[in-house]
Amino acid sequence: MKKISISVLTAISVLLASLALNPVEAAQADASVEEKAETRETVNKNFRDIQGHWAQAAINDAIQRGYVDGYPDGRFLPNHQVSRAEFIKMAVSAMDIELGSSSSGSWYTPYVKAAESAGIYKAGDFANNQLTQRMTREEMSKLAVKALGYKDVEDKQWMYLASKDGIISGTAPGVISPQGTTTRAQAIAVIERLLQVKNGKELPVDKYAVAAAEVYWHKTNIFSVAPEIFNGPDNNNKNVGIDSWKMSKLQFGATDGSVVAQVDELIAIDWNDPKDPNRKLLPSKEKLVWIQGSNRNVFTNDLQAYVILLKSHYVVNEKPKLYPAKELALNIRGFNGKANGTVLNMPRIIESTDPKKQFNGLVIPKQGFSTGGIIEVMVETISAGAPVYLNKLSRSILIK
Repeated sequence: MKKISISVLTAISVLLASLALNPVEAAQADASVEEKAETRETVNKNFRDIQGHWAQAAINDAIQRGYVDGYPDGRFLPNHQVSRAEFIKMAVSAMDIELGSSSSGSWYTPYVKAAESAGIYKAGDFANNQLTQRMTREEMSKLAVKALGYKDVEDKQWMYLASKDGIISGTAPGVISPQGTTTRAQAIAVIERLLQVKNGKELPVDKYAVAAAEVYWHKTNIFSVAPEIFNGPDNNNKNVGIDSWKMSKLQFGATDGSVVAQVDELIAIDWNDPKDPNRKLLPSKEKLVWIQGSNRNVFTNDLQAYVILLKSHYVVNEKPKLYPAKELALNIRGFNGKANGTVLNMPRIIESTDPKKQFNGLVIPKQGFSTGGIIEVMVETISAGAPVYLNKLSRSILIK
């Protein structure tokens, strides 16, 4: 009698399990590998909400790989938000990471353990351990960068590395949206690009996203926007180029703490790129001048130059009469040559005649200059007869 009851229960369990499958899964339950692939392709063609979608090709590839699928009602829901656990499952499945056995825990436990074993995730990688919460774009970048094998990554550097390798792009020109939500389409696009990079493919890069991610990482974009000046091929050790820039250098001042200055951002703008997102910080060219002695030269379209803007403030200023300026002075040293009143061959102060767009900065030449081999970016306090406090932000090798 007991044997009969067990058999009946087993049959009922099998029946319920089959009913739990969606129509596509049920149709594939007893199918061969070829039949399953054919079924996926047929369903894929019927997903009405991916036709014309920006990620349609990536979604198609993901479905063919078998690590995602659509819904029984014929929709894929490409704009549906993805949780951290869902992304981990997709990434682990796409990279064919072997799952271990797991007899307890949530549905995602085997995938999380596999990700931990593979080194692409560890507890504490997210602000909390709530894996069912939505995944942000920064968190998605973090897992992707780990999957590429990067080591010793700094805080907030994840999106810079992911964008530099073409894994992510901007949500708008010069916008990376670190806390933005991750959709199914975005997750698939990132995973597909990750697979391509791991296979040795060089992907197109959104240079505006890289520059924005660099600012998010360490408050400047000079190494992305003007690499030939500040991060050329000779800058290959920890003391020069992008590696010479440290967040700890952005605050400095008097040893007694009476004057403490802070660099907020150092933004490079490519004057010869009319689509540079930071051009919006500048006035129109007829209201922008560079100064050499008594000469005030209006910017022209053919001026080959970078504009460098400094944003800074005093965290502490107990001596406002001795340090009356609200911002620091910017100096870029290492350019040689004889000063010319009308030819830009050295860094020069710039001014705006537009009262609505005022700033503190310099213009530096792209060509027609020489150097002593080292370019240094310096900031210093502006004083009225008091000691000047200065700090070196970066040091780059440039022989020209």
